[in-house]
Amino acid sequence: MNTNEESILKPGERESREIVGYIQMLLDSLNDFMIKYKLDLQNLGVMNRLVVLTEIITMHKYNPEIYMSSNSQKMSYWDELVSIIQKIKQDQKLAKDLNDIEDLINKINELRAYARF
Repeated sequence: MNTNEESILKPGERESREIVGYIQMLLDSLNDFMIKYKLDLQNLGVMNRLVVLTEIITMHKYNPEIYMSSNSQKMSYWDELVSIIQKIKQDQKLAKDLNDIEDLINKINELRAYARF
């Protein structure tokens, strides 16, 4: 992106675009994690919802405002995904492989604050 393009972006638009790259890395990491720990995630009772959430985010990955926006009645798909990751983190066996995923989530949340979703 050149400086002329950056100067005409609305506040938070650059961060919104940056989120897309991190989301792709997160989806790749989550897919690998779900393959590796399929049975453990099923036993925790989170596998089905985790699959659905990753599919929704994959479908809308270029429009983060769709899965990151929430309303007063319902939490966003993004917030639900983060909540599931927190639940998974409570399992010691699974927690050790969540570091990269957590780092990506933290970076995305940081950008999300600037993008104002």
